[in-house]
Amino acid sequence: MIYDILFLGSDDTEWEVFKHNYPNAHRMPPDSTFEQLKCKSFTKMFWVVWDKIEFNHGFDLNSYSADEYDDMFVHVFKNGNTYDGICLFPKSLQPSDVEYKHRFFINRKEVDIVASKPKRRFDTFEVVFISYQEPNAEKNYRKLKKIVPDAHRVHGVKGIHQAHIEAAKQVSSDMFYVVDGDAEIVDSFNFDHNTELFERDTVYVWKSKNPINDLTYGYGGVKLLPRERTLDMDISKNDMTTSISGKFKLVDQVSNITAFNTDPYNTWKSAFRECAKLASRSIDRQNDSETEERLKIWSTVGKTAQFGNYAIQGAKEGHKFGIMHRYKKDGFEAINDFDWLKEQFEKNNDR
Repeated sequence: MIYDILFLGSDDTEWEVFKHNYPNAHRMPPDSTFEQLKCKSFTKMFWVVWDKIEFNHGFDLNSYSADEYDDMFVHVFKNGNTYDGICLFPKSLQPSDVEYKHRFFINRKEVDIVASKPKRRFDTFEVVFISYQEPNAEKNYRKLKKIVPDAHRVHGVKGIHQAHIEAAKQVSSDMFYVVDGDAEIVDSFNFDHNTELFERDTVYVWKSKNPINDLTYGYGGVKLLPRERTLDMDISKNDMTTSISGKFKLVDQVSNITAFNTDPYNTWKSAFRECAKLASRSIDRQNDSETEERLKIWSTVGKTAQFGNYAIQGAKEGHKFGIMHRYKKDGFEAINDFDWLKEQFEKNNDR
């Protein structure tokens, strides 16, 4: 959305600047389109400084010059580390409404100059803490609130898919972060990931550290989910994360420790569920060699850690359950039924 207009002079031409919240500038409607700005402009090219970015005052619009061939492209400047920031538009081009909305242009010239940065992303992307019966949920939620005071919470909703759908209903941002109840956020993690507009139908997952066997991958990590796709997710798929979108990105950064080893049952349950999914190959885009290595570590490493023997037991039993349902999917949905999981644990640990 663009709000204001400013005239900027250069040595040999004048390029208008349509800019949000610029002092002493003339007002523009907040829903201005490219065609409207093009009609307002009297110059060969014009600048657009978008809403929801922070202008880099070290960048001088006047200092940038375009040569005679540059009217064939939209000049897109860096917004932090992504090319979706300030743009210089030639009037000779006619980007589509979709291109303009998402700031992703077919005919574009990416200018390697940081002209702006996104506003703090947790001001834009809301954060939801999802808890069910995790013994350490209150402690983890208090820590999260110190980092993100406005974080929402979904508690006690039965069903993993249903809990995430409820989380999507609580937010208004087009994407939102999810923090699990057993996730202890590490001090170095910030909720400030920048996504280009055209990638906001993608599921992002950060890495998490396993406190028992030191595996570090996407299991239990913070997620950034597209709201509309979460509301419409396929609840028939057993792996919730991959049921939302066909587009998935693993972020190579540790977001938290998945502190699931709080008691025998929760430790066993977490290991059982994860290894059942790994062994069944129910997670889209699995790498077989990675999967086998992770199953081996889950099933053998960490016996001396707190409740580590229950993690190993759960991993082995989950592994068997997953193999049994690799080709026969009926009944595999039980891994998301916490009442059934409790029964299985008690049956196998009757002592």
